[in-house]
Formats: sequence, structure tokens, C-alpha cells
Amino acid sequence: MSTDVHAVALKSALTEIKKICPDVSCSFIFTRDGTIVAADSEANDERMEKTVHSFQSIAEKANGIGGLQALLINGDKGDVHLSRVNDLYITLVTSKNADTTLLHSVTRVIFPTVMKLLESITPTPLHHAPSKQLIVNTLSGFFAGDSVQIDLEILKQWSQLLSRRSVDKVEIETFSGKATECKVREINEPNMKGKGIIRMPEKICKTLEVKNGELVKVKPTDFEET
Repeated sequence: MSTDVHAVALKSALTEIKKICPDVSCSFIFTRDGTIVAADSEANDERMEKTVHSFQSIAEKANGIGGLQALLINGDKGDVHLSRVNDLYITLVTSKNADTTLLHSVTRVIFPTVMKLLESITPTPLHHAPSKQLIVNTLSGFFAGDSVQIDLEILKQWSQLLSRRSVDKVEIETFSGKATECKVREINEPNMKGKGIIRMPEKICKTLEVKNGELVKVKPTDFEET
């Protein structure tokens, strides 16, 4: 089964979940690397990306205590329920008075059953481009150069996934659709490491029309999805 078929099946599952749980206003599924796998028709791209980035920041801090399997975020107008199923995270945005017992059944019983059914149809795992959502940190001054800087651990992960000795160039895309390719090297400053940032020269920021603190999507160049 192809990735597209998996995505269609998962989106159908989200649609059925909303029928079972009318208190669910929107829902989506993402991977640990931040890739959105499937979403219902009510999910907003920008909000999804912000939710995923917030979750990743919390998950990184939770690694020292065995990882994060579930998360509940209480908001003024509703709640966000996140649960891990295998290598995927299902996110349900609900009203304040949602039936928590029913939601637990969905995330702990119904959705895992759907995943097992997909795995029984094909053992091929879902495959996604290894993109990352990173926070822009502007580099200014004479020595800013023309390369962006990213954490070494991210560069190593990409190298392993792509079976390369190193990753020398990346593609950067904004949420408005602007994109560019540029050279990349590791972040050298110790106080800048491990913060999920991408250090970008001012001229690249101007090209993409992004500002300090904004989110961008970054992936190595020449990656082909299968």
C-alpha cells in the first residue's frame, strides 16, 4: 500500500472518529519528526504546525523520564488531546465538556485497531520526507556568510536516513509558500544548540520574508519521497 493510500485510510478514520465523538472539532495525525500524515477537513495548517512544534518541545524535555505517551492541553475554549500510537501521534481538539471516557476509547482502542488493520494489509511502514520545523534565529554582521546553521544531531539524522556521508544543502520553506535552497553547516555556539532553531543570515531572511522567532520547514535537498 502506498503512502497516499495510508493517508486516505487515516483521514477516513479521523472522519469516522468525529462521527462517533461530536465534541471533536478537528483532528490530525503527525509523526515524531513533525510531518502531518492526515487531517480532517476542519484542521488548519498553521495551527497544526504550531501544535506539533509545541509538542516536540515538550517531548524533548520528557525524554529523560522515559518519553511522552499522552498529553492534555486545557484551553479557554476547548482542550487538545494528544496520544501516541506506535510511531504516530493522534491529536483531537475538543470542546470543554467532551466525554473523556469516549475519547480514551478512541485513542486507546479504536485508533490502535485501525493501525493494526493497516499493518496487516501491508508491512510497509509510512514513509515521509525528513522535514523539520525550526525557529528562525537571524544572523547579522559581516561574518554572517551565506550558509544557514542547524544542530549537528539533525544533520546526522538526515545523513543516516539518506545514506549520505553528510548533508551540505537544505531547502527552507515558509508557511506562506516561499522557498529557497542554501548551504548548511552545524551550529557552533554552545548556547544555541539543542533549541530547535535555524540560524539564518539576514539576506536569506529577507528573501523568504521571515523574521526572528518565526517557524519554517527545513529538509535536506535531493530527497525523494517513495
